[in-house]
Amino acid sequence: MRSTSRFYRIPGILFWLISGLPLAPASSPAEQYTANEITAGAALETFGWVDCQPIGNGPECNPVTVHSVYVPIPSFTYTRNLSGAVALEGTYQPTTDFVQTESFDSGREMLTLGGIKSGWRGEHWGFYGKFQAGVASFSCAVSTYTPSATNSYTQNCFRLTDFAMEYGGAVEYHKSPRYSFRLDAGHLEIAEFDQVLARYRDGEVLQYREGGVLQHADLRLGVTRSFGRLETATADRAPARQNWDTGVMFALQPRIQPEFQYLNAYPQWGLWASRNFGRHLSWDSTAMHSGRNPGFTELIDFQSGGRAFEVLSGVKFGFRSRHFGYFVKARPGIITFGETERQIDIVRYGFGRERDRYSRIKLDDGMFTNVALDTGGVIEAYPTRRTILRFEAGNATIFYLPKTVIDFGQRIPIGEQTQPAMLIGFGAGVRF
Repeated sequence: MRSTSRFYRIPGILFWLISGLPLAPASSPAEQYTANEITAGAALETFGWVDCQPIGNGPECNPVTVHSVYVPIPSFTYTRNLSGAVALEGTYQPTTDFVQTESFDSGREMLTLGGIKSGWRGEHWGFYGKFQAGVASFSCAVSTYTPSATNSYTQNCFRLTDFAMEYGGAVEYHKSPRYSFRLDAGHLEIAEFDQVLARYRDGEVLQYREGGVLQHADLRLGVTRSFGRLETATADRAPARQNWDTGVMFALQPRIQPEFQYLNAYPQWGLWASRNFGRHLSWDSTAMHSGRNPGFTELIDFQSGGRAFEVLSGVKFGFRSRHFGYFVKARPGIITFGETERQIDIVRYGFGRERDRYSRIKLDDGMFTNVALDTGGVIEAYPTRRTILRFEAGNATIFYLPKTVIDFGQRIPIGEQTQPAMLIGFGAGVRF
């Protein structure tokens, strides 16, 4: 299930894992491999669902999270070996058992991931780290509640597809040049946006489901069959220099709103580009869009709320070696929120003699732009001369600027605030 307390552990784990991969020794010159491999097997995946724990003998109860495991899940992985140490991979898990979580995505899960695997390959054993991104699709992600029906919580289901990313490692035992046994272990994160299910006529939220990040542990065991001509492993060459790197990305930016002090994931998608001035220095830019403000009833405050658009641009410095590049970054920028509070008034209404007898609160919302600063690290993988995979993590601090709002006719100054926020991203692109 969703866990906000684990967010601050993720960048360290992620960078420890990925940064160590290319430092493994190169493949033995006598070791052989094939270009294509297919692994078929089964997977175990943890999940959580909401139950109700009774309080005494009364009708009241406390919600509790019950953790369990999907077993077994059919799993298929295709591996395209670029060398003895680097490979592109795609993983497909077509279905799971039907699980009703009652608060998050439920039903049967279909998982599709793609990414990179890198490490050390010997004559009989191989040890790798991996990072993959893709989608997780749930057959009954949102449903309506009909008390009189059988299986009342899973009526009128519709499918919902969310972004997913997984990092971990793999161990292989090469029984023969054509057959291997493989064990994968990883941490899977599925980012879910808020889901507004119904609104009043004036646009206010009537029914909703709050989004978040679902945390899963994955374990896969399979048999690998190799196809194609046997190749002799050689040392990886240094990547060719290109003037531009550009592509698409998905990111999680967990942060706290200034007024409502809760942490949420803020999934974002966007574009990135790097202008390379040499082997070590680049000018790096990212533009990202966040689809919806998290929080039940789409809460907004004075300096943030609604859809967000963020632009970061600055320096990236490091070095490239073999199929990988390692960099530090410092990128200032701006983040614009689509809905922030500007004015709060009371509107009176009625008819005939009852005019002005009734009243309601009217909110005037609008855009507001704040300053941001992103610092951290970037790891790049170059599967081929013209393609690139990008992993980044760091601290994207938001400097919420001061403003003045009108609160029932009075001008209220809102002070500036500084809030740290993580930025964890995965991207893929081209080099030219």
